[in-house]
Amino acid sequence: MVVPSGVFANTDALWRIYDARADLQRVFTPVTGSLMPNAHAGSLNNLEEWARTEGWKEYPHALASYAPNASKTRITRVDPSEVESKIRATAYVVMDKKTGTILTMKNEQLVWPIASLTKLMTADIVLSKNPPLTKLFPVFKEDNVGGAKLAVKHGDTLTIDDLFYAMLVGSANNAANALSRTTGLSREAFVEKMNARASELGLIKTHFADPSGMELGNVSTTLELSRLVKEVFENPKAARYLGTSLKAIRVANTGETKKIKSTNWMLTYPEYDALYVTGGKTGYLEESQWNFASTIKPNATDDTRELLVVLFGSDSRAQSFADTQALVNWAWHVYEWK
Repeated sequence: MVVPSGVFANTDALWRIYDARADLQRVFTPVTGSLMPNAHAGSLNNLEEWARTEGWKEYPHALASYAPNASKTRITRVDPSEVESKIRATAYVVMDKKTGTILTMKNEQLVWPIASLTKLMTADIVLSKNPPLTKLFPVFKEDNVGGAKLAVKHGDTLTIDDLFYAMLVGSANNAANALSRTTGLSREAFVEKMNARASELGLIKTHFADPSGMELGNVSTTLELSRLVKEVFENPKAARYLGTSLKAIRVANTGETKKIKSTNWMLTYPEYDALYVTGGKTGYLEESQWNFASTIKPNATDDTRELLVVLFGSDSRAQSFADTQALVNWAWHVYEWK
């Protein structure tokens, strides 16, 4: 499904205003901002149009980018070519990262197990506490929940910084559980915090059940998760992990060095050399198949056409990257940025 350029280009400021305004909530839907069924808003079709016609007057600072004279990138469809028939993923969203404009999507409201994409919320919660990254912290045997893990013994210590690399580069589940403990919260309280944060972001179909993503109760839609991905990937504290392809980390109490290789093959495999991948996170469970979230530019210097892609349910790890590559190349071909 291809949607008109600009319909979903809602800023975080606009959504905060929406969350505080019951009158807007009665007219426009959460997440997409489209017009509610049977709602009447004159000639307005979505929340962004309200921002461009009335909102910027009421909130001249928060919504300055929506004012008539504001400088803003315009994205226009210039080629009718489709890509949907070539994509094997069950659901996906392709977004212009800078403006939030959705360029194409499929099954965007399908609730799906997100697997290790859950770790993005874990990172968001832990980083919000401003942990001292050089502090040593233990990994316990209780942190092991199956799946990918950092090969350490009970009580081995690593810096919080290295635990982040293990979680976001290597997708280690025990590192995610250890990081959740750095907040001082119990597992139950940490999960409550994750769900409270989802509510704060307006993610009404998103639910979290554990910090690692191993539980099937971690669910979202590609449309909702794209908002979380945008939030986390734009945080420079998280971005440096998400764009790392290989990292050597150290077990402090033994002196052992471990090499953590990214599960995101687009950062290292030669078939993706024509793309400039700025970040990514993979997720896999047997029930979810391969999920992937990424941000990609045509080249290192092109800051205008950076895309954010979230897809669920590719039938292999390699296919999730091939699907992503096909989607971004299609978007750059059929849309024009001015």
